[in-house]
Amino acid sequence: MEAATEIVAMANVAEARADNSMVWYLGYGSNMCSKVLSGRRQVFPVESHPVVVPGYQLTFDMAGLPYWEPGFGAIKPVCTQADHCSSNDHEATDKGSLLVDRHVLTGCQVGAPLHCIAHLITKKELDHILNTEGGNGNPDFGYQLVDIQCETYSGKSIVGVSLVDISTAITGYRPSARYHRIVMDGAVEHSLSPSYIKRLEAVTPYTAKTLGQKVAKYVFLTIGLPLALPVIIFSIAGLAFGIKVPRPVSVYGELVKRGMWVLHDWIFAPLFGPGC
Repeated sequence: MEAATEIVAMANVAEARADNSMVWYLGYGSNMCSKVLSGRRQVFPVESHPVVVPGYQLTFDMAGLPYWEPGFGAIKPVCTQADHCSSNDHEATDKGSLLVDRHVLTGCQVGAPLHCIAHLITKKELDHILNTEGGNGNPDFGYQLVDIQCETYSGKSIVGVSLVDISTAITGYRPSARYHRIVMDGAVEHSLSPSYIKRLEAVTPYTAKTLGQKVAKYVFLTIGLPLALPVIIFSIAGLAFGIKVPRPVSVYGELVKRGMWVLHDWIFAPLFGPGC
């Protein structure tokens, strides 16, 4: 089965090369990890290189499910002046950066500049990634594709596309221990800068520590799971069969998510403790 999948993937790549439809995709969260990108999403990069992205930092502001998966990876712009965003030395930019000092929220943001992985993939694979990420490619919310200038560790300048959360809100959400571990695995797998890996390690994953938080965790799941079931079914189908999630389902999922966070902020967090 795996051999057949790889043969199909190689055929798709050959076809994409023939019509010049390859693109550099910048993965900064779970998509840095091959177990997720290739194992779960069935996306097989032709090349993968560590890169530095001046003017952006990794946060976990893409809202998930309180108490379980509070925040997923997102990137936020932190600088608009090129002279403050130089990446001539990918190690030096990690040390004493004004961007880091001004924009990091301790424990839940990684700081500038962003380090991530540039994957050379087909446009069809890029569409599949967008459809299976938060928002399912909906133009009104969730992740959107943006062209971003970056630089490989060897000094080569390339333009890649990445998923950017269109919301400008800085939530201060933290990742779950599970999600944080996947991000760390991807960073180590592709040999990102040791200083950047240290910054990733400094992120404090969310864990339900108190009795109230542990109780709320399961009560919240009992309420949220039935509501989110249609979205979960379509998302699994999208991963397994490449089916595009219908817009009404995406809109419904966004409304459910917002409703769950209102429930968390106004009832659960005051009574049981924060879930993010």
